[in-house]
Amino acid sequence: MMNDYKDFNRVLRSALVGEERSKVKLLDMLDPLIRSSIKRYCPVFNEFEDLYSDGRAIVLSCIESFDNKRSFLRYVESYLRYYYLDTYKYLLKVNSDVHEGVTYDEEESLNIFDSIDAGVDIEGDYLEGERLGILKKAMDSLTPRQETVVRLFFYEGFGLSEIANFLGISKWTVINLKRNAINNMRNFISCYYK
Repeated sequence: MMNDYKDFNRVLRSALVGEERSKVKLLDMLDPLIRSSIKRYCPVFNEFEDLYSDGRAIVLSCIESFDNKRSFLRYVESYLRYYYLDTYKYLLKVNSDVHEGVTYDEEESLNIFDSIDAGVDIEGDYLEGERLGILKKAMDSLTPRQETVVRLFFYEGFGLSEIANFLGISKWTVINLKRNAINNMRNFISCYYK
C-alpha cells in the first residue's frame, strides 16, 4: 500500500511538471475515481462514454490548474463531483423537455394506472418536495459565503478544517459562518413558514 502512495506521488510530481507519459499514467491511476464519480453523481449510463471522456479531460485540466495548496485527489474529486452534478441536472432538464414535447394518439395514450407504481408514496414524495423547496428558499436567503459553507459541510461532507483550507480562511471563521447560516435559515423558515 505504501508503494502505491509513493508511486502515485512520483507520477503526480512528474505530471505536474508536464511529462506527457506521467499524465497518461495518472489518468489510468484515476480511472476508478472517474468511473465511481459517474456512477455516484451522474448515473445516466447511455451517456457513459461522453461522461467518461469529459472526466478524463477534467483530470487533465486539474493537472494544469493545480496549485499545491491542498490534496490533489480532493481537488480532482471536487471538480468531478461538481461537474457531474451539474451535468446530471442538465441531462434531467433536457430529457424532461424532450418528453414534454411528445404527444400520444388515443390508442397510445397511457392510462393513469399504467404510470403509477404500486410502491410509490405520492403523498410522502410531495411533502418531501415541499420541504426541499422551503430549504432551497432558506438557502437562497444566505450570503454567498454562508451558502458555500453550508453546501460543503452538509451536502459534500467536508469537515470544518477542509472547508477552511478549501476557501482559504480560518477554521473559526468557518464555524461562525456555519453557525450564523443555520440561525439565519431557522429564522427565515420560522418567519415565512409557520
